[in-house]
Amino acid sequence: MRPGVLVVRSGAAGAFPRPGPGARFELTDKVTHEIVPVLPELSELGPPADLAVFTSRVGVRRFFEEPALQELVGQALAAKNGRVAAVGEGTADALRDGGIVPSIVGGGSGETLLRSLPESLSGWRILLPRGEDGTAEVPEELHRRGAAVVPVLLYRKVALAPDGALDLRVARGEFSAFGATSPSAASWLFHSSTAVSRARLRETPAVVLGRFTRRYLESHDVAHIHVAREPNFAALLERLGELALADAPNAGLDSTA
Repeated sequence: MRPGVLVVRSGAAGAFPRPGPGARFELTDKVTHEIVPVLPELSELGPPADLAVFTSRVGVRRFFEEPALQELVGQALAAKNGRVAAVGEGTADALRDGGIVPSIVGGGSGETLLRSLPESLSGWRILLPRGEDGTAEVPEELHRRGAAVVPVLLYRKVALAPDGALDLRVARGEFSAFGATSPSAASWLFHSSTAVSRARLRETPAVVLGRFTRRYLESHDVAHIHVAREPNFAALLERLGELALADAPNAGLDSTA
């Protein structure tokens, strides 16, 4: 029997990749939240802006679902020859699909995006379309550099009901490793788990995409936390597979298993 790995994700960032043909581990992919649209507040979008920063693909999708928002953001940027920034290539591709070519693309995290911006942003006005649970890292650092930041709330995440069958599988030790793509997904997993499965999770190797999810797992005493080589789903899946096979080096050699 091939070892299993678990991924919990909020569902905000598109589909999770599948293991390739011949993979010697099995993936369980669990979506933890429903994405609920929020009508944006448009009253503060009129003044000229220097930059619009998109931090997620679902934020881009919601942006293109709101024609009035598109028009106002376009006008605000045009007034100062403003630019568009994306946190990573996935978000940039979503913008390009809608006809917007970002001039600044980070490496997949708020930290790498911020490294692409000037240290002094005094006098800048920056629009930040985002979800309700977006981390404070980007807006706080933009404020620190002197920018006036205008958050534009486009969606919120609503936690789905606990999954009793999944909890039982965790408690039984069916997963050699687990991954969480965001703090909200990690929170759902722990808050939906019984004491037995929480104890099991603390002993199971975990993979995360960035420091905020890592901090959450550390606060819940997960003993072995790995950060994916790159902040994307493909790298997370790759690392999970490595951990699963390291835990059971002979697993899956029989392709009929």
